[in-house]
Amino acid sequence: MRTPIRYGALGLLLGAVLVLGLDGAAHAAGVADARITTSYVMHGQVITAPRVRGEHRGQSVTRRWTFTGTSCAGSVCQRLALRRQRSANHYDRLTLSRVGIGSYAGSGRFYSALTCRGRRYPRGLVVPYRIAVQVSQVAPVEDLAFASQITATYVNLHRVDRTRCPVGPSHDAAQYLGAAAPVPGPPVAGLSVVEHPAADSATFSDTSAPGAGGARIVARQWQFGDPASGPANTATTPQAEHAFSAPGSYQVSLSVTDADGLTATATRTVVAPGPPTAAFTALPLGPPLTYAFHDASQPGIGGAAVVAWQWSFGDAPSPSNLSSLRNPRHAFSTPGTYQVCLIVTDANRRQGRNCAVVVVSASEPTGAALTRQASKRTVARTALSSPIS
Repeated sequence: MRTPIRYGALGLLLGAVLVLGLDGAAHAAGVADARITTSYVMHGQVITAPRVRGEHRGQSVTRRWTFTGTSCAGSVCQRLALRRQRSANHYDRLTLSRVGIGSYAGSGRFYSALTCRGRRYPRGLVVPYRIAVQVSQVAPVEDLAFASQITATYVNLHRVDRTRCPVGPSHDAAQYLGAAAPVPGPPVAGLSVVEHPAADSATFSDTSAPGAGGARIVARQWQFGDPASGPANTATTPQAEHAFSAPGSYQVSLSVTDADGLTATATRTVVAPGPPTAAFTALPLGPPLTYAFHDASQPGIGGAAVVAWQWSFGDAPSPSNLSSLRNPRHAFSTPGTYQVCLIVTDANRRQGRNCAVVVVSASEPTGAALTRQASKRTVARTALSSPIS
């Protein structure tokens, strides 16, 4: 038989308005719907505690309660998973269900050890209890409302003594006011890039961190800014690799969402380098049929420096028809028309090629410019092969 509690304070839940909950019982209404997440420092007072060891009416208590919302939509969660600190640094877990605007309630039980006639009973005391929580203050974050302050009641109507020497009916109750510690904040989005020059790609890693309240990140959305790559332009994994479809600058973004529904986005400009542009000039020198060639090549997109030169002077009979110098000289074997070609290679192993016709005359004046610019530039590889920065 349960003993009724004869204290009017139990019916007065901090002056809150009573509403009819989903279970047909009366519950206190909160000020508004808001997500109750993160940890709350609960300052309370015992309002009844007959025959409860270590407690007395009017006693002040401070506890930490941690909530995790489930089945959430917008600012409303249908259930709250509660980890509740109680006396002697013990913790209980229970689930609270939404019973009204900004209001949740749920029941649980815990056990305590008792000693009877020299024998210890580890679960000798059974304590069924009920907890009700109401939102009392709200803080907006992004487009969601979070409870910055809550009120709560703890009620145990009857403690069950399983030993052979009970001390008589006992029960207890307390009421609390708690502040969020802290109010949840959005995550901090971040990303890192590891370059793969030979594969024309890069590996992107999520380096985001939880925001205030520590809600874990539960969803990611990568956008590589490369629509021509089709479905490969997006990814949802913590780490993703992407090969860019063409040289150019790309805006890569990562959007993350945490368990509280808060979001953040990080962006980074990524350059997919292009091949260098090969170019040169030719200038006749004093010795007959001898020309000085000057490299005028330019780096491609991304600015990788040219590091290698391969000249072909179109002068097959000459033993010096080829050169790997940047600015070589060449003495042609006979007057005539020659096609001179230059292939340049940059630090990313990308190549550019340029050919020009040089007319060699035995009587051409010294210093006359014979620059013939490229018919067209050709690229040895069309796929990217340069690092991405």
